[in-house]
Amino acid sequence: MQVNGYKKLDTSSEWVERTLADMTLDQKIGQLLHPCIQSSASEEERVEMLAGIEPGGLFLFAGHRKELQEMSTWFQGHSSVPLVISADLENGPGKVIEDATSFPALMSLGATDDEELAFEMGRAAALEGRSCGIHWSFGPVVDISANPLNPGTNTRGFGDDPDLIVRLSKATISGMQENRLCATVKHFPGSGFDDRDAHICNTINPLHMDQWFALSGRPFQEAIDWGVWSVMIGHISLPAWDSGDHAHMQFSPPATLSRRIVTDLLRERMGFKGVIITDALDMGGVTSFGLFEEIIPGVIEAGCDMILFSSLKRDFEILKQSIENGRLTEARIEESVRRILSLKEALGLHEDRSVLPLAEEVSEQFENTSRLIAEKALTLVVDRKNVLPLKLDKGVRVLSYHIRGDPEINVNTFDDLLRERGVDVTHFNEQDIGKLPKADELLEYDVVLVSAVFEPSWGTSRIRPAGNYMRDVWSLITSHHPRLVFVSYGSPYLNYEMPHLPLVINAYSPDLNTQKAVIRLLTGEIEATGTSPVNLESPYLFKSLEGLRYPLRGSTRHE
Repeated sequence: MQVNGYKKLDTSSEWVERTLADMTLDQKIGQLLHPCIQSSASEEERVEMLAGIEPGGLFLFAGHRKELQEMSTWFQGHSSVPLVISADLENGPGKVIEDATSFPALMSLGATDDEELAFEMGRAAALEGRSCGIHWSFGPVVDISANPLNPGTNTRGFGDDPDLIVRLSKATISGMQENRLCATVKHFPGSGFDDRDAHICNTINPLHMDQWFALSGRPFQEAIDWGVWSVMIGHISLPAWDSGDHAHMQFSPPATLSRRIVTDLLRERMGFKGVIITDALDMGGVTSFGLFEEIIPGVIEAGCDMILFSSLKRDFEILKQSIENGRLTEARIEESVRRILSLKEALGLHEDRSVLPLAEEVSEQFENTSRLIAEKALTLVVDRKNVLPLKLDKGVRVLSYHIRGDPEINVNTFDDLLRERGVDVTHFNEQDIGKLPKADELLEYDVVLVSAVFEPSWGTSRIRPAGNYMRDVWSLITSHHPRLVFVSYGSPYLNYEMPHLPLVINAYSPDLNTQKAVIRLLTGEIEATGTSPVNLESPYLFKSLEGLRYPLRGSTRHE
């Protein structure tokens, strides 16, 4: 049976039945494990990681095409059952396959609101991924960017409108699965509302269930109905559905440990029949709830099928012990194995587990798609003085000031692109605290250009500019330079931090095609046609004109 041009998973097919019957208990347990490895790992490191265990899958970190091809081929050759190999192909292949097409962030797609481009990004992830032996994308992200200060969703998602998220995620899923790449919608039951990072603690989705079904739950339900093959469970609590011991919402269980969320809600209420994988099980959002001896069987009891970032020897022994002591049954293990095998069959791995060839002209098509997304996404937030277009050619002097959450994620190439046009560029960044020219000296520059890169970065809780360098930003703003330009290559909410900037452009992504598109916009070669995929007024929704309802000292009620 097919759904939207791709197969529906069949857990009782002839190949699944035959393969399952031939498996030992140890092999069945191994199918539930999904470890990770660096693309540069030596053969000795690979053998040590396997520890004599055959996992069901493997997560690959970023590397060059030949490294990933060699890695996937080696592991397939050391497994009697085909491995399903995964990677974070959330927004195309470029962040994983370093010499493949680099695409802008998903929020750039949101700003285009173009389903054809979303399909093509999914197709690029599929064809480029399969050319490296990758079969499973942990994307697209369908979380709602509801809280501007949420450090995990932001530009990784399409935006804050469920209608937009549904349209673009379904197109992306089709682009992937029609080309034999398993798509994964994440992070169930929906991130984007908390202002904290699940790498540090379990985050909270605070919606009541009627709100949840209309907001966070809707993109997941639509993806399930569309035939998505996989769902990733986040370390996210949903107190309205599972409050735990009712003591405090913070201690309601993360979804990964909640049978009420994974089985009762996702499987039974929403009807999902595909493969459920945990988010990385080394994250504080779940490890804070106990030792691995408790957590590992706990996620299987909850209803998860695979454990992401497994420590093979440790987790295998814990699961086997859990079967021996009666906490888990072999029948429960087989339920998950059937789903995992059915996914492998849908991907064609039962017939051919080799890397698939990629035509050179296809890569050229994807490069053009990336360029189109970058250009169509650019959003002009404000141009109070009607400064655009700017003259940026030979002899023009530009002070280029860069502020970054992580110096390794930058748009330094932008300055080189300006220099190629003959522009005289003086570069500063957030590390040059107190070194910027004074207000009167700034007038010697024709343009003062501020480039900001703040995007989700795991385990840092960092999505907004904060630090002593903001004093330099303040000095630039208060200089009232006639051509002060601010471009955000990440979070779209930075105008909230600096609301009196005269010219603000949201570019959403620091990739090279976006940098090139920004220059073309500044010089008038293209127009800003993107529409903000988030409500830029949303930071103000957290501010009440009625004041805080805070109890006075000694009072037992709100006045």
